[in-house]
Amino acid sequence: MSAQQFALPRITLRGSLYAFVLITMLIVGVGAALFFRSRSEAILNQNLDQAVRVRTTSAAQNMARSLFADWQALGFLAQAASGRDREAIRDLMNGVRGDGSRISWIGYANTDGEVIEAADGMLVGQDVSARPWFIAGLEGGYAGSVHEAVLLANLLRNESGVPPQFIDLAQPVKNEDGDTIGVVAMHIDAGWMARLLKETADDLRMGLLLFDASGKLILSSTQIEGSVGEHLQSAVQMGTADASQEVWGDGTRYFSSLVPRISYENLPNFGWRLAGRIDAGSVGSTTDYLRSAVLTALAAAVGLLLLATFVYARLFLAPLTALGASAARIAEGSGEYPIEVASTREGAQIAAAVARLQNGPGQRS
Repeated sequence: MSAQQFALPRITLRGSLYAFVLITMLIVGVGAALFFRSRSEAILNQNLDQAVRVRTTSAAQNMARSLFADWQALGFLAQAASGRDREAIRDLMNGVRGDGSRISWIGYANTDGEVIEAADGMLVGQDVSARPWFIAGLEGGYAGSVHEAVLLANLLRNESGVPPQFIDLAQPVKNEDGDTIGVVAMHIDAGWMARLLKETADDLRMGLLLFDASGKLILSSTQIEGSVGEHLQSAVQMGTADASQEVWGDGTRYFSSLVPRISYENLPNFGWRLAGRIDAGSVGSTTDYLRSAVLTALAAAVGLLLLATFVYARLFLAPLTALGASAARIAEGSGEYPIEVASTREGAQIAAAVARLQNGPGQRS
């Protein structure tokens, strides 16, 4: 039977290798695309949710540490007030108040509620017995939330004519016997707190919202359009830690987290809740970036694999192809000597077998 009577397969050894590599890459590519599509957004959402929690907690700690420094300074004044003359106390208060950009007022009132000494003499002789900081300060440490100025409204009115807002800290002054003989207090400018909140939010690339104990929004690092998310508002009212993803009143979906208490060491509780939020739309841009990075990596991998396949086919399969063509010509009666194949053991064996058949004693019909 002659060689022409055999129907040779159309696909070559080199072609089969390329087909195998391409099919494998197609299967891997489709599988990777399906996995990325189904899992990437869920993974990013989980990471973003964790990021909101960590950043909000960090912001709360930063705020509490800043206020704790003032609390420590006030504690030093409370100890000094019981054993120094009034002029020395006034000098200490002036030093702690500084230029007034952060601490608006520091004063010392006796148990009757009369201010007997204060930084820059502000409110000296005034009756503060009805003020919440004085009443609570007689009993122990006190921290009061943001409120408008009352007695200092005219003394510290800003250019816009709007009364300033303060945050209160107060501590009792005790004598050597442990009896309360007065109260020292400071009013911290709420504008300073608003700036701190804004700077912290910018550093952490998120929005920060400060609520009081009643759930009222008192400070925010960004303009809030519409209502706060219902789930977050409920957590604020109950004063419980929370993390959620929901649509707010402005129609935007946010990841949010709530820290129900801002505290540091023995700093009194202001009753504040701090919420942080990140626009869920940022996930989309991150997903697009990751998709682009994955596609670039896949394209590079495909290119390298095709290059490696070409080199492999050239080094190991091309000699076998040439040997097959030589064997076919020898079978047709050519007297050429079969080419030598040294790239693989199997190729060398086939070349040697063809040579032996060519040099054999008989011819097959």
